[in-house]
Amino acid sequence: MIRPFFVNMPILLIWGNDTNSCEKEIDKFISKNTSKVWGYLNVSKLNGDDPSQVSQALGEMQMPPMGEGSRIIVLKNNPLFNSSTDIFSERFQNNALNMPNSTYLVLSNTKKPDSRKKTSKFLKTLIKNGQATECSFNLPDFWDNESQIQYVINTCQSLNIQLERNIAILIIEAIGIDSIRLNNELQKTILYLTAKNKKSKSEPNNKFVLTKDIVEKIFNDHQSNIFKISDLLIERKIHQSLIEINNLLNKGEPPLRLTAALISQLRMNTIILLQLNEKDLSKISKLAGLTNPKRIFFIRRKVQNSSPTFLINILIQLLNIESLIKKGNNPINVFTENLATLK
Repeated sequence: MIRPFFVNMPILLIWGNDTNSCEKEIDKFISKNTSKVWGYLNVSKLNGDDPSQVSQALGEMQMPPMGEGSRIIVLKNNPLFNSSTDIFSERFQNNALNMPNSTYLVLSNTKKPDSRKKTSKFLKTLIKNGQATECSFNLPDFWDNESQIQYVINTCQSLNIQLERNIAILIIEAIGIDSIRLNNELQKTILYLTAKNKKSKSEPNNKFVLTKDIVEKIFNDHQSNIFKISDLLIERKIHQSLIEINNLLNKGEPPLRLTAALISQLRMNTIILLQLNEKDLSKISKLAGLTNPKRIFFIRRKVQNSSPTFLINILIQLLNIESLIKKGNNPINVFTENLATLK
């Protein structure tokens, strides 16, 4: 994670798939640098998907603040460092070097800047010269268990909550990795522990220790995750997989993110099954999108008795589910109707 910026830099780049943390960082920056009286006139929140709003953002970065505090222009879905077109590149570069004092441009995107683009190279120069900075907030990949555990531990530490590694694993099994849900559950935990500590006077009010009993009391302790659902599908345990899918959806898991994760997992398993006789692990890793070739041995053992046709049929159904959800259909019904027919 690239940590947050210094407030004296006029251009701030924030990116990452942890949109909740990105939003919180932007809100914190706005709150710190704008006047409560003049803030409503000095803050612009624009959408980079609309070219006219991109143009507006580039124009406003040349405007000084009104009254007290700073002017802040937030451009979400910022296209300057990832778009295939460069229609705003020259204007951005010219305006970036001539921004008024106390005017800030916040550029937000879920994607990391494309280092090949001219604007990205220009940004690096600005960062080097102290005129820009960046921070990123990324959730761990759903297959990266160690990073997920460390993410939970770090989040708890930031809230002055102490926990051991095995407790972090319990939390992940209960709610998965979702920064909004994790933060909400931890805030409930703090309220519970504050009341408990005051009542027992066993711990200082600012010290929170998370135990297994507390996790089971506050968090939903049903163990559901993408790997478990994927394994159940591969093993043709469709009914059980639907139970786990419904559990995740009922706990607030975004259905499209669940679908995307399952498609990614099943695609990887299918490719490795189709490449059972391939000896070049680097080739398989590239095809399957694996960064750690050692995982191939474990996945091969898991899928060796599966049918390529069956796995491909699961992928087809998952793609159909994704399309139906995007059209506004009920996710639970869509999963049930499409997966229940698998044989």
